[in-house]
Amino acid sequence: MTTERTAEGTHPHALRFRVTISVLVGIASAALAIAVIVLADHAGTSAAVSGPAWSAWAPNSSGSEGVSEIAAHLAPYYRASAAQQLDVITPVAVAQTTAAGTTTGSGLTIAVNSSPAGKAQSLGLLNGETVAYNICGLGAKSCELAGTASTDRLLLLRREALELALYTLKYIPHSQNVVVVLPPGRTVSSGGSGTTGRPVTVAVAFVRKELAPWLAVPLTRTLAQYPPELPQLTMWSRTAEAGFVDQVTAGALFSSQVEAQQVGGKLLVLSQLPPQ
Repeated sequence: MTTERTAEGTHPHALRFRVTISVLVGIASAALAIAVIVLADHAGTSAAVSGPAWSAWAPNSSGSEGVSEIAAHLAPYYRASAAQQLDVITPVAVAQTTAAGTTTGSGLTIAVNSSPAGKAQSLGLLNGETVAYNICGLGAKSCELAGTASTDRLLLLRREALELALYTLKYIPHSQNVVVVLPPGRTVSSGGSGTTGRPVTVAVAFVRKELAPWLAVPLTRTLAQYPPELPQLTMWSRTAEAGFVDQVTAGALFSSQVEAQQVGGKLLVLSQLPPQ
């Protein structure tokens, strides 16, 4: 994939999201609408009646099996066309980081770089149980997406990452972070001599507490059941849903790079990108 235009020289920040008060007010209202209703039964006692199910589908398992089920369920919904799936989603093994700063298990260790662009790295491990996915495009080599890159197409991938995160945080107990690595691409900048770019792989990283408002209301209040196909992206980009996806994921975009650790194993380094 060739990712969309990015601004150069922007300073990375801590892993966080910029969600406006107006969105939170709307979510709070929605949460009240589905609050537990207490009704009196025929015997004069009270019974709690829960609201609608969070989603029409749920994984049958938890843990790694549940993560695999979520990946397999969501990928077919994202399509280049009615006849062609856009990508495949693969869970990534992650070494978990404890509160004491030690790691357990095998797989990638994930760290966040808090240094400004062009400066020496200042890495901090991503604490809490993390679930990671890799999205690989179909129809091109090296997991890139086939076809022409656009800002709208990147926004669709951000929607896919957000939906993965919501399902994961809702149905995988103890998960605290979700990191989704998007198909590889290239940042683009325009200069006097034309357009230049550098290779980059974008990751979208989410923290449970930042997505908590949307875990408290049915998924259909947040995202439509069917995402747009590529020919529909221009129209979709003008919708309220697209604006919501842009707002929630704008502060969650990172460049990702896999590096070797001195003690062995691989380190996935996340450095925050400006809004795309």
